[in-house]
Amino acid sequence: MGNYLTSTGTKPEEHVHVKPATRSTNGKGRPDIKLQDLPEDVLCSILSKLPAKEVVRTSVLASQWRSLWTACPKLSFNGAHTHGVKQHAQVFVDRVNAVLRKHRGKLVEGLEVKFMFESKLVHHLDNWIRFAISSGTKKLAFDLAPSSNLLRPGYHYTFPFHLLDKESLSCLHFLQLSFVCFKPPSHFAGLPNLRKLDLYLLKGTTRQDLENILGNCCKLECLSLVRCHLNDELRVVQPLSHLHYLKVVYCEITKIEFHAASLSTFVYDGTYIPIALRHASKLENAKISFRGAVFQHAVASLLSGLPDVQNLTLDVLILRLEVFHSNNIQVRI
Repeated sequence: MGNYLTSTGTKPEEHVHVKPATRSTNGKGRPDIKLQDLPEDVLCSILSKLPAKEVVRTSVLASQWRSLWTACPKLSFNGAHTHGVKQHAQVFVDRVNAVLRKHRGKLVEGLEVKFMFESKLVHHLDNWIRFAISSGTKKLAFDLAPSSNLLRPGYHYTFPFHLLDKESLSCLHFLQLSFVCFKPPSHFAGLPNLRKLDLYLLKGTTRQDLENILGNCCKLECLSLVRCHLNDELRVVQPLSHLHYLKVVYCEITKIEFHAASLSTFVYDGTYIPIALRHASKLENAKISFRGAVFQHAVASLLSGLPDVQNLTLDVLILRLEVFHSNNIQVRI
């Protein structure tokens, strides 16, 4: 049951000036500067290396340190091992709430929460997202894997899109969700400044849901989908001109089709499906693992769907026969 804070320090224009050291001098005649004389951003950087309990304890060292720990702009809470022990889970929730209260009204660049989901936690999770929205959070990461005996339909946290307004949507740069029901409303306008989207084991998400989201993320640079089962095509017809990294692993889908002219890296692992990245003229590296594919069909499909790839690594089944071609394609079958 750990929670910790990290910090990248304050912005340059927010540096705290150090008063000239007028206290004692050391044996060499140099000013004897103490730890509390350091600028606030340097102190935050030092405190970010400590566990949260140790950081909070620094508040008793000096009166000016009483609230220093609250200046850490990135918060990360890990309570993944508290499930099954009711009092421990409640302690974790109480600690998260206590830390967030200390940061209320302050800028928090990132909020990460890892916790085993229970339906009674929905109220707290919604409140934590409200806090992130009000704090102008750029990175939001929720990993809410339930215990293995609770992996049943409907037993997942539904991401509260209704809590997001235009301002909070524009603040988000990085969104990472695991074991979450991800269903945006039909009128969802997208995440205009989102740079990275990392989705793992989504529940209740359809092809149309992903198209609505991805088609309105015009600045998206990295997209990772792992175990997101659509049982349908993954297709985005709107150009994603900034997308340079695409990863699709262990997803039950029937086809991949993207219009991404700046794509440089593509990773796929799964059953044999058609892949069409014909607009990816800058594609440098593609690593593809097909299971249950006929080799000739796989190669023919990839040469058609990835005409501009410079380096292609293709894994088919488990045999190992490496063949190198003049166009720097590496094939493993």
